[in-house]
Amino acid sequence: MKILVGYDGSDMAQRALTIAQRRAKALQGELHIFAAAVNGKMDSPKNSRLESGLKDSEMLCQACNIKCKIEMSQQQNMSVAEDLVRYARENEIDEIVIGLRRRSQLGKLIFGSTSRQVILEAPCPVLCVK
Repeated sequence: MKILVGYDGSDMAQRALTIAQRRAKALQGELHIFAAAVNGKMDSPKNSRLESGLKDSEMLCQACNIKCKIEMSQQQNMSVAEDLVRYARENEIDEIVIGLRRRSQLGKLIFGSTSRQVILEAPCPVLCVK
């Protein structure tokens, strides 16, 4: 079983990663940790923190004997949700785990919702963690 987790370094993403690691271990699956670079630029300070978090996650997976693959996307012409769904399709992912961020109705209307788009467009079941 292939499990994909969307990771952006936030607390919600960290919770989703923890759940995804538990599921991958229990199901003897392969964990794919996917992160999108901020504005497609690897040299931003946020991306440096993101890369550090990804390396820590990879080391934890190795320590727990979980097969792990890290992917840092640099797509500039699509949203994070589109990129995550594209990756899931291309890699025949069986389940996606994402963290939910609380937003007001107005915030969702103005900025949209990455999690909503993933849920609606994913080619597989999506587990949402809050």
